[in-house]
Amino acid sequence: MTRVLIVDDEPESRSRLRTLLQAHGHVVAEASNGLDALAVARREPVDLIVSDILMPQMDGFALCRASRSEPALARAPFVFYTGSYASAKDIAEARRLGVTRFLVKSMAAEEVIRAITEALGDEPGQATGPDDPGETESWRLYNESLIKKLEHRNLELSSEVRTLRALTLALEQLPALVSLTDTRGRIEYVNARFEAVTGFGRDQVRGQTHALMRTSHADAGLGFEIRAALLAGQEWRGDFEQRRRDGTVFWERAVIAPVRDEHGAVTHFLRLSEDITEQKREQLAREAQEAQRRQAERIDSVGRLAGGVAHDFNNLLTIVIGHAHLVLQQLGPTDPLRADLGAVLDAASRGATITRQLLTYARRDVVHPLVLDVAHAIAALSRTLQRLAGDEIRLGFSLGPDIWPVEIDPSQFDQMIVNLVANGRDAIRGAGAIDISLANLSLSAATAASHGLPAGDYVAIRLTDSGRGIDPAALPRIFEPFFTTKAPGEGTGLGLSSVMGTVEQAGGRIEVERTGPGGTTFLVLLPRASSRIVGAPRGVPSDTLEGSERILLVEDEPAVLDLMRRTLESYGYTVLHASTPDRAIKALQEQGDRVDLLLTDVVMPVMNGRELAAQLRRRDPSMRVLYMSGYSSDVVTERGLLPADVSLITKPFSPTALAARVRQVLDAPGPAASDPASAT
Repeated sequence: MTRVLIVDDEPESRSRLRTLLQAHGHVVAEASNGLDALAVARREPVDLIVSDILMPQMDGFALCRASRSEPALARAPFVFYTGSYASAKDIAEARRLGVTRFLVKSMAAEEVIRAITEALGDEPGQATGPDDPGETESWRLYNESLIKKLEHRNLELSSEVRTLRALTLALEQLPALVSLTDTRGRIEYVNARFEAVTGFGRDQVRGQTHALMRTSHADAGLGFEIRAALLAGQEWRGDFEQRRRDGTVFWERAVIAPVRDEHGAVTHFLRLSEDITEQKREQLAREAQEAQRRQAERIDSVGRLAGGVAHDFNNLLTIVIGHAHLVLQQLGPTDPLRADLGAVLDAASRGATITRQLLTYARRDVVHPLVLDVAHAIAALSRTLQRLAGDEIRLGFSLGPDIWPVEIDPSQFDQMIVNLVANGRDAIRGAGAIDISLANLSLSAATAASHGLPAGDYVAIRLTDSGRGIDPAALPRIFEPFFTTKAPGEGTGLGLSSVMGTVEQAGGRIEVERTGPGGTTFLVLLPRASSRIVGAPRGVPSDTLEGSERILLVEDEPAVLDLMRRTLESYGYTVLHASTPDRAIKALQEQGDRVDLLLTDVVMPVMNGRELAAQLRRRDPSMRVLYMSGYSSDVVTERGLLPADVSLITKPFSPTALAARVRQVLDAPGPAASDPASAT
């Protein structure tokens, strides 16, 4: 086998030629310049020298001259293998020095092998001896050639430097973020835009990876996905969150591509990206608005269904509750039937609660908002909440000082807190803790928008449990009515949906702030009330429910009409009753024109309750009016049947509740003309 010495200062060039020669059975030695080549040849003689021309320390011409004086190299053919410019004088001088072949690196592989094979059969050229008179001329020609080569190479380098400088300026002025990493992801270069957007300087990121800017909740699998694509030689495109040096988060849309050398090997990864934070914020806002629109449509559809169902269902419950109370009044304190009737009333009460929760979710429940001290309200509930939570669950309160008031229906607020605590209790298996905290929050426009709220002051109510958390698959549905993860019979699926209805009726927002193995945190944001806290209206004492006034009762459901007549008469009232408005007018004409109170259903055929009241008030402006309906208040007001501020009692109600409301309307101060029906 022949031994070939390759001399070249470019490792890639040596590698290509070595692979080619070894594939054709040659033994290859290597050197990076002429001096190294002489040292290699002195250790072990070679059969052929293949050398580049321009090299540091000792170039190809000098090596050729020196090899002719070396016993180990004097008989070895010498081949120039170069990619640099070579003139006719270069070739002539090379021949004179003893170079047998002159090859260029752009030649095809088979041409190179053929030339090498032929060169091995060449006789080495006659070298000029040290005492040769032509040596001076040889050196003169060689130096002249070398100067021309260097001048040509300088021109090439100057052009390359200008191109690199222009490219660097372009990268620095590019509006995109640019970074260059090695194949292990370590940053080697970033441009000015990268520094401006991220806040990280070049020296701070050089040698680091992009994980330096990863957010705490970033998808860990994304990095593997990107790296897998790049190592496969593919580019990757996508959006992700990044963290600036100051800790703030921005969105980036990136293209990451492999950079290859002239042989196709991946040497670096180039990352071009743009800051899309504003576009992403707008996109998220649009998605939130779309989600809110879809939710509103769902709520509206459920509300329409609930309003219709509530009318008939509440009429039935009114009959059940009323008659059960009437029977109870006739039983002795030890009568065994009292327990049976108690079960009937309990079931009817639960039915009324389900209807009310559904209406609350649908935002069609009857509400009486007041300016409420929420800290005081929760403190007043504490014992009830602890009993609800049970002995194994610690209930903690951090209510904070000077909590702002909110405007909300007090009973709905209490029920909201009870439902949230019950939900936390059910999520805890065995011992655990539920913590309730209050805080005042002033939200900027940007922060409030992220919660789907206008900017302003809010009271934040956080309820955290130590339970098992919420399954991510169930998270989007937890506020839907009738959706529950509990076993059959353990829940109606209306608890959290009614909580959401209460919060949104009050102009607020409820969110799941945290969920996981460590438990769940619900965040309720309620707008700060603009007025001072006022007391709740006092109820009518039970010993003042009776009366002797005349009442005109109008109800189109015969069973409800009979029940209410009997109830009112049992409290001492004189009752004129009718199943339709025209019969009510006729009854007044036959039995005397004047009554103290008109108690009328709202929705009736031919003439509704408001129209009846308006007609009767023209005869007697001092007559009081109390409306009742099995529909929710929103349904009644949306249909234009009643304004929002009239006296209304919604079904189902107990006989005591009816008597109390009647007494309250009759005893209210001021003229009856405050009722809008008087102006109709």
